[in-house]
Amino acid sequence: MLRLVACQTCHTQYDVTHIAASTITCRCGDEIANESFDGVEAIVHRCGSCGAQVASDADSCTYCGSEICRDSAKLSLICPECFARNEELSRFCTACGISFSPEQVQVDLPELPCPVCSGLMPARAIAGIGINECPSCNGIWVPEDRFDELVTKACEAAREKNLTGLGVDVRVAGANPRDTQVRYRKCPACDGFMQRANFRKRSGVIIDRCHNHGTWLDADELEAIAGFILEGGMNAGEYMAEQRVKAHRRVNAEAALERAKRGESIAIDVPDARGTGAGRFFLDVLKEILT
Repeated sequence: MLRLVACQTCHTQYDVTHIAASTITCRCGDEIANESFDGVEAIVHRCGSCGAQVASDADSCTYCGSEICRDSAKLSLICPECFARNEELSRFCTACGISFSPEQVQVDLPELPCPVCSGLMPARAIAGIGINECPSCNGIWVPEDRFDELVTKACEAAREKNLTGLGVDVRVAGANPRDTQVRYRKCPACDGFMQRANFRKRSGVIIDRCHNHGTWLDADELEAIAGFILEGGMNAGEYMAEQRVKAHRRVNAEAALERAKRGESIAIDVPDARGTGAGRFFLDVLKEILT
């Protein structure tokens, strides 16, 4: 379900459907609250398809012929200006007439060189997660620890659309890593060679990872990973639940770090035998600050 907000100063609209932050920064510099609005039943004055004026009781637009929807169950898009409820695919608000033309939330990431093409990769957002995408080869760079979160979002999106996979059958096309040419790529952040890894050891999707800076995915590899999970390569529900637990622990660790900076008492999770988890993350960051 599409969710829009608008700046009260310049009226620029933003798509915040997958944005978790409580506020976003508008291109004019103002902060916009990322909040959901209660839609209102408003009198129809405009056609949602072309924006032409229509009679308040019209069943169709006399200009473009589009049907005027009045089924409340289908009016899920809330206008960010007048809060009138509209159809999800409306181009114009049927109440106030503004055009729905949302922009993507700006991502505060630097341009980085593509590990494949060497050209610069601009930053953008996928499902609210900041990434760098190469305009030439369509590969994506997922910074730091956002990879699992991005995979989770891809699986959730596929589930919502009742798909069993996303365009690439990883069991057929390129499913055997031995049949593909080995290419070691350099991390766009540190220029060191990344490690190659078969996702979950048996998916056939080879990802390139720098453990300090992020993960590189060639074009369609994110879709192939989601397809592997949803086609039964592993339990999708367990995988997504596992990632939510990881994210929750990381948020708690970061909150504990902020309390430590303020001199407040904290409790530190004990790392597991493999030296991972929120406790290890917190101790590593704390060590950086204190040394």
